Amino acid sequence: MADRVWETTTTTGTGALSLAGTVPGYVTFSSVCSNGDTCYYALQSVDGVGNPTGAWEVGVGTYNTSGNTLSRTTVLASSNGGALVSLATGTTQVWLDFPAFLGNKVVDTPTIFDSMTPAMRLDALSGAPALDHTAAVQAAFNSGVSTLTVPSGAVFRLTGPLTISNKMRLTGNGELRFVSGVVGSACITVSADYCEFDNIYMTNPNLLQQQTGNRMSAITFLANYGKVVNSTIRWFQHGVVVESSGEFHDFVISNNKILDCIGAGDGPSNTTSTNGEDRGDGITVWGCCATITGNLVTAMAGQDCRVGIHQEGLPNYHGNNYPYQENLATISGNVVRGSFRRSIVFESVYNGAITGNVCQGATWGGIESIRNICCTISGNTILYTRAANDQTGAAFAPIHAGINLYGGNIDCVVTGNAVDTSRGFADVGIDLQGLNTNNQTQVTQTVTANGTSTIVLSAIDPRVVVGELVTGTGVPANTFVLSINGANVILNNVVTTGTPSVTFTLYDRGQNNVVTNNNVLCNGANANTIGIAASYQDSAVINANAVRQATTYGISCYDVSYPVINGNNLVGFKSPNAGVQLNSNATSAVVVGNLITGFTAAGAVGIQCYGRVGGVVSSNYVNGSPTDIDFYNSTNLVATGNNSVGATSHYVNGGGTGMTLANNTYS
Repeated sequence: MADRVWETTTTTGTGALSLAGTVPGYVTFSSVCSNGDTCYYALQSVDGVGNPTGAWEVGVGTYNTSGNTLSRTTVLASSNGGALVSLATGTTQVWLDFPAFLGNKVVDTPTIFDSMTPAMRLDALSGAPALDHTAAVQAAFNSGVSTLTVPSGAVFRLTGPLTISNKMRLTGNGELRFVSGVVGSACITVSADYCEFDNIYMTNPNLLQQQTGNRMSAITFLANYGKVVNSTIRWFQHGVVVESSGEFHDFVISNNKILDCIGAGDGPSNTTSTNGEDRGDGITVWGCCATITGNLVTAMAGQDCRVGIHQEGLPNYHGNNYPYQENLATISGNVVRGSFRRSIVFESVYNGAITGNVCQGATWGGIESIRNICCTISGNTILYTRAANDQTGAAFAPIHAGINLYGGNIDCVVTGNAVDTSRGFADVGIDLQGLNTNNQTQVTQTVTANGTSTIVLSAIDPRVVVGELVTGTGVPANTFVLSINGANVILNNVVTTGTPSVTFTLYDRGQNNVVTNNNVLCNGANANTIGIAASYQDSAVINANAVRQATTYGISCYDVSYPVINGNNLVGFKSPNAGVQLNSNATSAVVVGNLITGFTAAGAVGIQCYGRVGGVVSSNYVNGSPTDIDFYNSTNLVATGNNSVGATSHYVNGGGTGMTLANNTYS
């Protein structure tokens, strides 16, 4: 661009213009252009007194010092229907122009166009670009501007990865189209804090990805305080990633459309493949303090993707951002749809919430909570539609559940969720799946013990957290961390005086988890579905839930110590099993005020209370079960005020040591 460039020419035909000098008061092309420069030009033919004759043309030209000519490289508009005008004998005026399409793109912030030649800009605006824009876009990213616009209506053809290494806000809804060169890399890697993507449109139309090696993603952060909002990201193996090379923190990812994610798994028919469990996510934050809200995340039809939205803490990096660690994460108000193995996952997250999301189409589980502490899963709606013959990821022996708490979750609450498995085949609606062995050692160090329940760490370590199992010389069995105050760690048992080396291990039995006020609708056509299951748990509370159409157990507890099961409404579907089952743990149990019906097939029991020592089974109502309550091998238990209708065996095996049965009725 330059001001007041205006010359005449007497060239005829459609060839290059031989410039013949200026209109009085203007300057020449040669005074502002170097050889090979491209520019926007306009021309018009005039008569002998300078009046336009009607022939005109606007385009992109190339100036040549040899011969002082302007080649008419690309026509943007003309009196010849957008084609080159064949100039007649006479005078033609030609000048540097500012075409209308550029005027329509004018913004008050720097744009990617600022780093492009006119021909490249025109290519980007064609809708079907043929040139490689990668270097120009990278130059724009390197320009140091604080805000950069991706012009609307432009498509930037990109053949390799890009980086942002300075604080920048990238905005505008032109398309960043990655067509090659990014199979095993992030398309945009951000290494600067406080970067923001707002209203960005990114695509991977060739579905570039790989099953092994480095992951492919749209945007990857290696920095803190990132933001991705109001953007559309389509056809990527990973949409937005906060990378696992450091526990980066403070992210906002909201109101985006992460569409048609592509996975690395081998689909529903391959029962031996181990691909697909390290990539294939819509949004992944390996870090902490993330707010992930209001996003639409979908899997592309026919793809075997991993997780729609995945928040995972990284204990090995806790020291990087103490005291936050992986605390204070929220996933709320999102819609996750399609063949992700899991729609939403929290893993190693402390003090977070999964709230108000809608999930449909998961092939393993709707929401999964893995070894979390003090987290809430509330107000979510899960539509579970897995086909009976879907064997996606079968080599991993997945649990098929609407909501699954896996491993040593501690003090977590599952409340107010609606889990609908009536159109799919799930093993269980809500599952508390602890483990019988611990395999997640956190840290070992020397401590000082003074013969009390408080030990003093030799060095503060954020990996020491509440609920961990503590082992070592002088440490009693079943010793756990109750609370932490700096280097002082308070345990539930006294440790022998000395300076022992102790190990803190994430305890893989669930502890003090609560399942309350949920609604679980099972599939009566699935002969093996449980409403709510708990295994390898300590002090679980299962209260005030409604379960419908369970075909095996309404509530099943296997090796659950000190359970409280109160006020649930459990409806079976011709089940031959039990409304409430308590098995494989001898601790006391409280089972009060439950309504149980529909467990009516031969051999069914309203409540199975096997091998418990102590507790209360009271004020329950059992309708239609052949046996109302079975106290097999239980002792020192109080059973009062229960009522049953339609049973043929009543309150059986109630004669154990110390048993009290009173005021129980049946009809």
